[in-house]
Amino acid sequence: MSLKEKLLGKSKVSRRDFLKGVSAAGATAAVYGCGGDGDAGRTYMEEDEASRPTPPEISGTTVMGATPHNCGGRCVSKYYIEEGVVKRIVTDENEDVNDLGTTNNDPQRRSCVRCRSRKQWFYRQDRLMYPLKQTGERGDVNGFVRISWEQAFSEIGAKLKEIAEDPNKGPETFHRVYASADSTGWSSASVGRLFNMLGGSLPYRDDYSWPSLDHMATFVEGVGYIPEGSCRQDIVNAEHVFLWSYNGLEAVWGTQSGWYLVQTKEMGIPMTAVDTRFSKTAATVANDFVNITPGTDAALLLGILYHLLTSRYSDLDIDFIKAHVHGFFDDPSSTSYHDSVADGTYNVPEGASLSAYVMGNETALVDAGLNAKTSVYPDTIGYNVNSEDELYGKRTMIYGQTPKTPEWAEKITGIPASKIRSMANTLLDKKCTIWNGSGFQRNTEAEQPVWLLRIMSAVTKNFGAEGCSYGMQRWSWVGGPSNGMYNIGSSVDLSSDLYDSSELTVSGFYSNSTNSGTIPVFIWQDAVDYGGTGKSRWNDGQIKALKKGVKVVFNFAGNCLANQSGDVNYYNEVLKDRSKAELLVTADHWLTSSALLSDYVLPASMQMEKPGASTGWFSEEVVAINQVLETPAEVKSEYDICAGIAGALGRENEFTEGKTMEQRLSEGWQSRYESGYYDITWDQFKEQGLWKPAAPTEISFKDFRDNPSANPVSTPSGKFEAYSQFVMEDYQARFYDNYDSFGTLENGGAIADAKNPAGSNAMRFVYPIPMYIPPVEGRHADGSHPDPLGKENSGLDFTLHTWHLMYRSHSTLNNVAYMNELYKYDEEGNPAFLPETREPAKDKAPTTWEDGAYESVWLNPIDAEAKGIKTGDRLKISNGRGAILVSAIVTQRVPSKVVYIGQGSWHYDENGVDVGGCANTLTHARPARISQGMTLANDCRVKIEKA
Repeated sequence: MSLKEKLLGKSKVSRRDFLKGVSAAGATAAVYGCGGDGDAGRTYMEEDEASRPTPPEISGTTVMGATPHNCGGRCVSKYYIEEGVVKRIVTDENEDVNDLGTTNNDPQRRSCVRCRSRKQWFYRQDRLMYPLKQTGERGDVNGFVRISWEQAFSEIGAKLKEIAEDPNKGPETFHRVYASADSTGWSSASVGRLFNMLGGSLPYRDDYSWPSLDHMATFVEGVGYIPEGSCRQDIVNAEHVFLWSYNGLEAVWGTQSGWYLVQTKEMGIPMTAVDTRFSKTAATVANDFVNITPGTDAALLLGILYHLLTSRYSDLDIDFIKAHVHGFFDDPSSTSYHDSVADGTYNVPEGASLSAYVMGNETALVDAGLNAKTSVYPDTIGYNVNSEDELYGKRTMIYGQTPKTPEWAEKITGIPASKIRSMANTLLDKKCTIWNGSGFQRNTEAEQPVWLLRIMSAVTKNFGAEGCSYGMQRWSWVGGPSNGMYNIGSSVDLSSDLYDSSELTVSGFYSNSTNSGTIPVFIWQDAVDYGGTGKSRWNDGQIKALKKGVKVVFNFAGNCLANQSGDVNYYNEVLKDRSKAELLVTADHWLTSSALLSDYVLPASMQMEKPGASTGWFSEEVVAINQVLETPAEVKSEYDICAGIAGALGRENEFTEGKTMEQRLSEGWQSRYESGYYDITWDQFKEQGLWKPAAPTEISFKDFRDNPSANPVSTPSGKFEAYSQFVMEDYQARFYDNYDSFGTLENGGAIADAKNPAGSNAMRFVYPIPMYIPPVEGRHADGSHPDPLGKENSGLDFTLHTWHLMYRSHSTLNNVAYMNELYKYDEEGNPAFLPETREPAKDKAPTTWEDGAYESVWLNPIDAEAKGIKTGDRLKISNGRGAILVSAIVTQRVPSKVVYIGQGSWHYDENGVDVGGCANTLTHARPARISQGMTLANDCRVKIEKA
């Protein structure tokens, strides 16, 4: 039997074959949830052991592996292989050692439905098998023709060489767009190596998932990457757990993070979930659900701080706060824990501290001698945008003179003032662990709640001690084997073009190097559209400073060209213009919406078709990805693809150094094995499928808490920074004019910076403290949202919110029928069961969009009843950016006036309507105020109608 016959033929175990392998009663129980033998009232899970249905026995070779996604999990998969074909996928079957909170803790690294659905992923009939070239306009599915690898390598290589050697273009016009579907790093490393051989590329910083978390953690706590919490095992030492915008049981967030939560609940530790939707995590483990209006977390945190500063003032440890937090109180002659920062050069002006802003025009802290003035901040703030922008000249509230009482916060967030006070008391009186997710920072004012959460944790002493933590769980500290791919050159150094260090009062901290010489990851399309023109759609200073635009985009293992970025139709418009980006190359498994826009689409191998190893987000292991499957047809790995392009330039040996992927990994492993880091060989690792050292018990910031002056954090003050002049100055160093001519500060206030050390009374677009700034398209619980664009009265009655549902990982697995059947519906409102024997539609050009399978949207029964909508109805959701078709799920798990769509469905346009149901057809591409990061999840207004 040929490989093609194995892939497309009859050797698969079909659903029908599966059901034949169980008893009639067992099959009925499995499908309909009712037992046999007259026990119709019992569910499948209540069946006796002897009568439970069992799948047919599948023999063959078992191989350890993994198919890790960007869900955060790096979970173990065990493959049953017959004649080179995957017949079944199970998970970790090693011993489960559940000594939670100790170094002996060793739970199974169990995979969820994502990894277990991969059989269909491997064997879809519409997988890309051959290189394709676009001969028509970009986006024209009928314009693709099959070409040979030789032609693809030759033409792509020639174009790269031409652009690299053109003095008006050069390698700084190359860009590897952000992509996250290959957790092994082969795709990014291969493209990076190829570009570096040609002189480099224009690099990006941060990522699509948590750019505001990255940005603020760098400046506010000096860690360089995400707010840093303690290790996961420490959660059992908490007296109360807060899950803040955290949905780890659905989005995974590190292998077995959900398991830790379940064990913690069973130990009796109470948990509070703060979220906009009653998620699976909230439903499973939370004792208390705080339903917050999307985008208003900063208002909640300010209400908590106000209560602590007033009703609980006598219980606050003021000396502790001053020792660990810079700028929570006024400090006009501050000192730094760092010898390199001169005393008095990094001050907190009178009335400019965070506590002064929290109190507004109230005098209690002035009377107590902690602040010299009441708040100097104004009530409104402007937008630093171009004159053509719809926000030009508009203003929104920052409530500078308003006391941030719990009653004030209630009107904005919808959370009762009594609940806000209760949360504040718990945070102060209990040892609290706060695990944060990332949804709360996905709006146009994303940085503010991230900043405030760290300061609130410090004020309540919830950091640096057992059970006391805020942030993401400690990032994976284990090291995978190096593949040795980054030893050729480096990206083009554009730091002198893209960053003005003279704007910094204090330099020498790595925050500076983080933002210099790079562009924000989320606005790469702005560099394509305007780079080299001195302009920027978003008035971004670094895009305007680019001397050249982006001419080459490589999109390997991702779908961000026209799916995972905001305002898909705008991206399509920009990328279809060949006078801007001259070469778009995608390597993928499917003809995704991003691949459709490309000049060349190259069939790339999947995990399990190439060797690999991967570490988790917050977990403590390295998982093996054995190569157990042949690559079908003409499919190649990204490593071989880039080697082939290098070969067309006569440089293949320079690229590969005569090494295969397997040799590179084994050498990297061997190096660490010989140093004593690994205690098993490469062959043992491949056989066992997993390497895991003793579980960590690290407490983040413990030394800083115990002795802050001797163990300062990497901020200019050496403390957590509630007042960060560095945040403001870095914004200015990125060529933003931060002075707002609208007016002046209140109360005789002045704010200093490097070029104005005596201080200026001018308003700013970015201030040195965190605030509550309403998202552009957001909503307040009481209807008081400033609404600068007039969305409320334009028929856009609903706020769209997206989340990471468990049936995909971003856009990965969107075309797996096993998953679609669980949450998508057909035209008639029935579950979208998709036969394994289906073939691509005969009347369409190749596409992987599933005919008759509509993405689902969740809406509240109150809204559904008002519009005559029931579950299964097909709806049209639209705004000025586009329209999508979806199917309705009516549920009490979401609040009224907010609708929820799982992010990641593939955009597919039919007559101006996206029948694929991609949420980003509706979201805007406007970046966040400070970090210029993504704003997709909870800052978008839409209209809903029955289709």
